[in-house]
Amino acid sequence: MISIKDSQSVKRLLLALVGAIFVDETLVMLFIDMLPPLSHWHTALLDAVWLLMLLFPAIYFLVFRPLKTQLTQQEQAEITRQEAVDRLQKIASQAPGIVFQFQLRLDGSCCVPYANEGLFKIYRVSPEDVREDASYVFTVVHPDDLENHRASIQTSAQDLTPWIQEYRLKFGEEPECWLLGNALPQRLADGSTLWHGFITDITERKQVETELQIAATAFESQEGMVITDINNVIIKVNQAFIRLTGYSSEELLNRRMNILKSGRHDAKFYAAMWDSITRTGTWQGEIWNQLKNAEVLPTFVTITAVKNNEGEVINYVATYTDITERKVTEEKINNLAFYDSLTQLPNRVLLADRMHQTLARCRRNQEIAAVCMLDLDGFKQVNDTLGHAAGDRLLRDVAQRLKECIRQEDTAARFGGDEFALLLGGFATVSECEQTLARIVAAIAAPYQIFGQVAHISASIGVTLFPEDSGDPDLLLRHADQVMYEVKQSGKNGYKMFNSVHEMRNQTTQDFLKKIDEALAKGQFELYYQPKVDCRLGKVVGVEASVCWNHPVLGMLAPSEFIPVIEHDDLIVALGEWTIQSALLQLNEWRETGFNLHISVNISARQLHSQEFLRRLQELLAGYDAEIIQRLELEIVETAALKDVIAGGDAIRKCRAMGVRVTLDDFGTGFSSLVQSLVRLNHLAVDALKVDLSFVSDMLADPEDRALVEGVVGLAASSRLQVIAKGVKYVDQIVMLMELGCDVMQGSGLASPMSAKRMRTWLAVFTPDPLWGLPASYLTSRDYFELLLTEANHRSWTNRVIANLDDPCDDTTPESLLDHQQCRFGQWYSDEDASHFRNISEFDALDAVHQNIHQISAHLCEHRQAGMDVEADADKVQLLAEQHNMTSLVHHFLADELLK
Repeated sequence: MISIKDSQSVKRLLLALVGAIFVDETLVMLFIDMLPPLSHWHTALLDAVWLLMLLFPAIYFLVFRPLKTQLTQQEQAEITRQEAVDRLQKIASQAPGIVFQFQLRLDGSCCVPYANEGLFKIYRVSPEDVREDASYVFTVVHPDDLENHRASIQTSAQDLTPWIQEYRLKFGEEPECWLLGNALPQRLADGSTLWHGFITDITERKQVETELQIAATAFESQEGMVITDINNVIIKVNQAFIRLTGYSSEELLNRRMNILKSGRHDAKFYAAMWDSITRTGTWQGEIWNQLKNAEVLPTFVTITAVKNNEGEVINYVATYTDITERKVTEEKINNLAFYDSLTQLPNRVLLADRMHQTLARCRRNQEIAAVCMLDLDGFKQVNDTLGHAAGDRLLRDVAQRLKECIRQEDTAARFGGDEFALLLGGFATVSECEQTLARIVAAIAAPYQIFGQVAHISASIGVTLFPEDSGDPDLLLRHADQVMYEVKQSGKNGYKMFNSVHEMRNQTTQDFLKKIDEALAKGQFELYYQPKVDCRLGKVVGVEASVCWNHPVLGMLAPSEFIPVIEHDDLIVALGEWTIQSALLQLNEWRETGFNLHISVNISARQLHSQEFLRRLQELLAGYDAEIIQRLELEIVETAALKDVIAGGDAIRKCRAMGVRVTLDDFGTGFSSLVQSLVRLNHLAVDALKVDLSFVSDMLADPEDRALVEGVVGLAASSRLQVIAKGVKYVDQIVMLMELGCDVMQGSGLASPMSAKRMRTWLAVFTPDPLWGLPASYLTSRDYFELLLTEANHRSWTNRVIANLDDPCDDTTPESLLDHQQCRFGQWYSDEDASHFRNISEFDALDAVHQNIHQISAHLCEHRQAGMDVEADADKVQLLAEQHNMTSLVHHFLADELLK
């Protein structure tokens, strides 16, 4: 025990106390044991107070200040921790899904020590309700997922591996809710497991995955599908599209959709398609696509624009369905509905539709259309004798002949049995229609070879003309049918016009004949003259006179406008006599002005075979001397002379006896062979032959026509007759005729028919073409002639290209037309035949023009096959202009060379 009677004892006691505070509680206890009895405290208190006053600053700085600092730091740490907790709670409350702690005890019970409000949104239970017992969370797990869900938790607790699980919640009849859980386990001291993690609602993602899976399955459907970007560049295709087009995926990706463009659709088609997509977001229709193997496939296409949330188009999706079988079926149905099954000609239904179109077009273009009913004469006898199979074969042959006689735009139809109908449009004159009808009658009457047997039939045709007969289609057919029976009753094998048109064209009424008679009396007829030129001599040797009608209302009418109307009436005789008289007057006038020419006039068959012909001719010649008479020539059409060879030959000989020359016109059209021609020429005894223009116009392109012309020239030479070619248009025809031995010719290539006044002016300035005077050496070497011939052949090639475009059976391709060496001119140009011209610089320009013609032809074919009619029409104009340029270039080139 410490004594407090002295100050030293008190000091030691205080120091011990202070030391005990800073050192150890054991020392404090020792200090308490050292305290003196209470009776001694009074004396030492003053010493203690004095000592505390001395020690207080030290105690403050050594004890209380550090204690205050420690308490302040603890308080600040608590505030920081609380703020962190608050922040975490705020983050957890805003986090999508559930942020949680889940504890699984050793006895299998569980609780959720912590969870944010997402627990209520998803599990529909508050965090407080599961803080002690979380068994509820398992009751809402989908029954199909519950077992797997529990097993995943047990595995994670056992192995302390992360818990990652997709599972579903099910609340009654409501849609399933998909969740994704992700948590890390921690083993606690009591052996339980505590997970810290989050759970996310992935229902929308699962729906998207399902939709994508469905879309992927649908994308690989049987229909071809393609996805493009907004620039129409392919970014994805399915296997069906690859099979459909024949291209591989690599060949299609990053290519524009025009890789499939077939050329069958024009710019208007695509403009309308994209306009629909822009306005409505979709388009569907039929498109012809070109496959990798160059085949063209009909497809039904649906195009849909894909837009983002802002309404901007980001992609296009298109489906392609092969509709080839449907097209075939449609064609079969169409054939059954609109075509005759035996002959494949249009039936009554299709004819009615085409009649509406044709009549409207003719009304718009002021053209004439012919509606015809045709019945076969003698068909029943063939059918009964040779059998029904032979009858069917005969009907098919008749159908084929009808198609060959009419143009592409015309229609031949079968109504049943041996009854046919014809729709012929686009005639400018009735005579054009009559020529077509005569051709049809002749074609049907030609013999048929049927199963080794020869069959003979003919056709009776009734015709009505629109718009003269302005009835509806049914009425027009009835009118045609009416006159068809009149033909059968009057002898068959021919045609007849319906009365209203028949009377107007053939002028069976006195009204029209009176107009012709009045025109003749009033001097409304005038002779026009077309020069005949001896191209070898380079001089005009005569003219052919043709009668034109200077109609007071219609203007100048060509002979074809009125001669066919009166050729079966006596008025043709009166007009013929006027023509002879006018020609004699003109011969006399020209002789006085110094023009010594021959004038040939046309004599009709009716006039030639008239009993008064020779007497009237002698009367007309009576006022003229022999020189004038010898310059008059009579042209008789070959078929007119052949009507009665003996009588015709006698009349011709008597004309020649009067001093009048006689020419046989259109020679080659009335004989079946040149052998017969030679025999009958001896009976007809003419002075000259005129080669029919149909042979002249085609002789450069058709070897048969060229051989026929050569035969006629040879026949004329053997009979010592002059030969005249008519209808020449081009200088190469002239040169060819000269080489064949025909020097005298006429045609638009020399001069068109003109009035007598203009004829005098033309004769004064006439100059022969230098090409007519080709030296014999050139003709022998044929270099220049071959150039002319190949150019003419190419001109014919160009015309065939244009004509074939409207032929549905034509299989010409743009690629074949682009080959400029496949034509006759291209072959000649690259061959040794052209070597004579190789060193001439201008010759290269000819090749450039030639190649350009083939390029234009290919474009024309491509545009026409694609249905781009506007572009095709422009190509056609350009093609004809370039061909004309080539022709001019050849002629100028040869003229320059020959004049050197």
